[in-house]
Amino acid sequence: MLKLFEIPLQMPEGERLHTSMGSLFHGALMERFPSELVEVLHQQNVRPYSQSVFFDRERGPIWRIGTLDDVMEDALIAGMAEGGDWLDLHQKGYAIQMKEIDCVEETSFEELADYAFTAEQAPRSASLTFLTPTSFKQDGRYAMFPDARLILQSLLQRWNAFCPEIRLEEEDLAAKLAAHAPIARYNLRTAAFSLEHQRITGFQGSLSMRLCGTDSMKRIVTLLASFAPFAGIGIKTALGMGAVTSSLES
Repeated sequence: MLKLFEIPLQMPEGERLHTSMGSLFHGALMERFPSELVEVLHQQNVRPYSQSVFFDRERGPIWRIGTLDDVMEDALIAGMAEGGDWLDLHQKGYAIQMKEIDCVEETSFEELADYAFTAEQAPRSASLTFLTPTSFKQDGRYAMFPDARLILQSLLQRWNAFCPEIRLEEEDLAAKLAAHAPIARYNLRTAAFSLEHQRITGFQGSLSMRLCGTDSMKRIVTLLASFAPFAGIGIKTALGMGAVTSSLES
């Protein structure tokens, strides 16, 4: 199953949440997992989860975690139950109170595929809202600008890594899809994400891709856009970058 969890947070008085703290939350999350699982996760190039923190104007500070398989879901639920309601951020020198964990969305790879490929009509556009700074690695360098091919390539890689039963394999598939899913509108800004020894510049905001080309191409992009909130987009999605929501328009 694919699941998306959110945990409302209560920050200590006088402290504010910022998206770069996602790397600290990742460290705190790993402390709640069995050491054998943590070792396995560190060896994986594509990790079966995404996590991020951000401030929602209506709900306040939010910790979002997407799980891409049942092992991660079970470890997350057990870790949150056993670890208590306070999350220690050792580098900050304080603990954050967590409210009840809530599964806000759940589906399966098969259900996403059924929706995308059996709907009476393919959507005309796909919109993405990037909640945390998003960037890509291309030719050894960070790519800070939104690019349809890089967005779709990121999602294809994660889909194929965790759904071997429904693989999306074709030579240069991301490039072919991107040629028929141009970015039609955007409202973006540059956004920085700070790690211990580096500062990555990316983008944040929203964009819309117009879906054209063959019916099958539209449906594959539909599938990937629906998958995006669980997997995240771009680099360092386990550390807090690339958190996204998506919507489709017929």
